[in-house]
Parts: sequence; structure tokens; C-alpha cells
Amino acid sequence: MSTVLFLNQPTTGHLNVMLTIALQMRDEGHKVRFLIPGKKVKLDPPFQVLKDAMSLPKTIARHGIPVDVILPPITALIKGIRVPYTSGYKEFSLVVGLASIGTAYYVKSILKYLESIKPDVLVSDFAFFPAHFAAELMDIPCAVIYHSGLPFKGSLIPPFASGLPIGAVPDELYRQHEQRERAVLRRLDEKLNRARQKFGLPPNPPDILRRPYSKWLNLVVSSQAIEAPRDNLTANTLYIGPCFTKRKNLPDICFPFGNLKSDRFKVYVSLGTVFNNKPEVFRKIMHALDHPDYQVVISAGGAYRKLIKRQIPNNVMLYPSVPQIDLLPNVDLVIGHGGNNSTNETLATGKPLIIMPIGGEQTDNASRVEYLGVGLRLNIMDFNAQELRQKVEQIKNNPGFQQRASLLKEAIAQTDGCSTSSGCIQWLAYHRRPLTRPEGFPITITRENFHDLMSGVPGQRR
Repeated sequence: MSTVLFLNQPTTGHLNVMLTIALQMRDEGHKVRFLIPGKKVKLDPPFQVLKDAMSLPKTIARHGIPVDVILPPITALIKGIRVPYTSGYKEFSLVVGLASIGTAYYVKSILKYLESIKPDVLVSDFAFFPAHFAAELMDIPCAVIYHSGLPFKGSLIPPFASGLPIGAVPDELYRQHEQRERAVLRRLDEKLNRARQKFGLPPNPPDILRRPYSKWLNLVVSSQAIEAPRDNLTANTLYIGPCFTKRKNLPDICFPFGNLKSDRFKVYVSLGTVFNNKPEVFRKIMHALDHPDYQVVISAGGAYRKLIKRQIPNNVMLYPSVPQIDLLPNVDLVIGHGGNNSTNETLATGKPLIIMPIGGEQTDNASRVEYLGVGLRLNIMDFNAQELRQKVEQIKNNPGFQQRASLLKEAIAQTDGCSTSSGCIQWLAYHRRPLTRPEGFPITITRENFHDLMSGVPGQRR
């Protein structure tokens, strides 16, 4: 059995996938532990985004997994506060900038930690670059986890975080987004390469954010069936399917499933864990769907206290949070912000979506959903009740959306992201060299072809 160290950015969305994989590996007998930016002492920061970030070590520990923390730079905390209040390319630029703050400091902290626990393999969130840099310095295999295929390039793929349609013909707006993207990526490359230079590491090739960068193994928790085509994937990049089957709802999150009505069109609404403090948006949604044909379930997050102070329509079930994984199979449509985890969880249950993106990858997920024919998008900053109601009716009355969603559900069901990721990481820990697909082997690893992959990869240990 192996000792596996997981490292990731302190956000719920990034942790969820990593925690699921860690739980799978622990159940298989491996020693797993986490190292993340954070603070273990009890804090009550005034900003919800910091509360969420600082609660993550407790979330990991609640699952019985050892966790240690690295105190984040104060600059990262200050800039992190701004994330929920930005949108579009400003949000994308801010988040990418956060990923490069304190790189050299984090690398030094990780190196010191590695000397004490001596793991066999690292598993890193793709946005936590210091983990891979430290792995290079210590010559420890490192699997990098991508939450979707969105960062990668393809002939049909517009600039990252632009939200432009997949396959869009380049025009002036397209070229403006290209220029913005190039500027953001160039700044990231420059900052990361300055940190690498301090440790004597060679510079990374350009556009580290737009390509799979681990020389050992890149695992994408998605399937080709739910992605647009990408053309810069390496032989050691695998699509393994979504990873959420091991995750459990917290004991204090209860939901009255018996109150769901079989004769209503059930709509689930959530704006994720970071951008959910938007009571005005939730009110507009409730107003649009205030009709006896609908039953609306809302996970309001930070907006709950403001919403509950006013009258709630009779057809609305309003909660601060809900057991989303258990709820999704019981609804007919999801209205969300387009986060990677929620989007893939919805597709895995075969449900159509209406995405109201705020920024970053959410806009690209909206384009992805439209490209796949399983949903529609709506401008969260400028929509009215009639517009939303029309889109809900369009999906409700057009069986094509549900049919395509059901086909994607079947494709995802052929994968087993948890077991596949565990098997690949264990292979990497034992053989200590890149896990490379044989020529012509499918990039999506399924239950059926996983053992063929393992048997087709030369097994000489380094």
C-alpha cells in the first residue's frame, strides 16, 4: 500500500473531487493525508469566502483523514475576499492571479513537509502549481487532477473564460478575448517561471494553464462524451469520469424528500458555494416560477437569511443548503451557475440545465452545455422573469433536451472515476514513471477498458 499526499487550493469546488479520490484510496488500504493552505485554529472571519476556505481542514478531518495546513500569504487572503464580487474576465484574471501568489513560499513549505512524511506519490489540484514544482525537485511522482477538460485547447474552442460559443467564427469580439487571455496567461507564466528559477528548475513551456502539464499523469474527472473536442492532450492524460460517488452528505443536512410532488415539474436552483449571496437573483427566479405547474427547490447559501425574511411562494422549498448529490435524481431541471462539479453531477444524473454564469469556467460550461444540446444559458446580470420562464418552458416542452441528457448519463455511467483514479495513482506510486496510454488507446477510461490499460502499459519499475 502507498502513502499518498493530496494538495489543493482552499476552495470547496477544488476540494470535493480530491476528497472523493482520497476516500476511495483510503478505503482500498492506502495511507492518505492532505496539505492545504489554511489555518487550523478557530476563526470567524467577516467574509463568507474566507469562512468557507478556513472550514476546509475541518471538512477533511470530519471524514477521518489527517490534514495539515500551510498559512496562506496575507495577499492571497485580501485578494480572495474580492472573488465573489467580481465577474467575467475580471474574475478570471483575479482567480488566475491568486494561483500564482506565494509560489516560492508554498514550494519551500511543501518541501519541508515532504521530508517529514516521505510520501510515495503526490496528488495535486491543477491550480496548485507549487505542489508539482516540489514534486519535480524531490523527484516524487505527481498526478495532477483537472476538474474538467475546459482548460485545454481545441480547434473549436474559444478563448478560456470568454463564454463565446464553441465553434464560434473569430470576429472582433473573439479577438479581444484572445488578447485578454494571452495577457492573463503570460502574466501567470512569468510569475511561475520566476519562482521556478529560484529553485533551479527550467522554465515551463508557455500557456501552462491551457495544457496538461504533469510529466507523470494528468487525470481529468470528465468524459469525452461531455466535452468539446480538445487537440493538445498528452499521452499521459486520461479522462476518468466524474468523481463524487464516495462523498457523503453532512449529518446536519436533511431534506424532506417525501414533500417532492410527482405531478409537478421540479426545478432545483443553486448558485454554488462562492457566488451564492445573491438574494435578488433568487427572488427573480422565484417570481418567474411562481406557478402551480412547478415545484422549486432552492439551495440559497449565503442569501438564505435575507430571503427568509420575506414571503416565499407556496411552491418553493427554500434551504441554506441541500444534499445535492441525493437530490439531483429527483428533479427535472437544474438552474445553476455553471461550476464544474455541479455541471458534471447534473449531467451524470441525466438532467438538463439552465446555466447563469458569473465568470471564469462557468461561462465556458454554459457554452459546453449548449454545444452538447442539454441546456440553455441566461445572463445572470440582465434577465427578467418572462425570459427565464420561456427557457424553462422550452426545455420542459422539448423532449430533445432530456433525450440528449439521458444519453450523456449512459456514457458517464460507463466510467468509474473513483476506482480509476485510485488505480492509476497506485500504479504511479509503484512504478515511479509516467503512466502513458498505448498508441490508439481511448482517452476515456471506462470500467470495461481500465484493465486493458493497466495490462497494456509496460510495467518495469524505475
